[in-house]
Amino acid sequence: MAKYYDDVETSEGVAHVLTKTRYLGIIPLPRTSVMPHRGSDLGRLGTAISWTTNDAAILRALHSRIVQLVRECGVSGIREIANSARMSDRVAKTVGGGWRDVVASAAQDRVAFPIPDDVLKYVKGFV
Repeated sequence: MAKYYDDVETSEGVAHVLTKTRYLGIIPLPRTSVMPHRGSDLGRLGTAISWTTNDAAILRALHSRIVQLVRECGVSGIREIANSARMSDRVAKTVGGGWRDVVASAAQDRVAFPIPDDVLKYVKGFV
């Protein structure tokens, strides 16, 4: 079971980034969790990204890219990215499609989604 962990120093304080391939050690569920150090902010700012791949090498690369994003955006920035994806999903369901369709449509108008394309292609969803 692949597992990667980093403490990341941000302007908001320390963030914990954890990537795992399994839930409870047995159920395949590749995901990366981004959590603030302060427990009181966990419910408000904690975010999980689920992935479409179980490949350990790809997950390691995705983990590294999320660590970079946390350094750049902070924990609240990652939460805002997740909120944008969820809002895009709601909009897309109204007109048909998914959040990826909204992101692709915005990209045609030169509005970039804050997650790089090489990472975005593996994102299954945000929690």
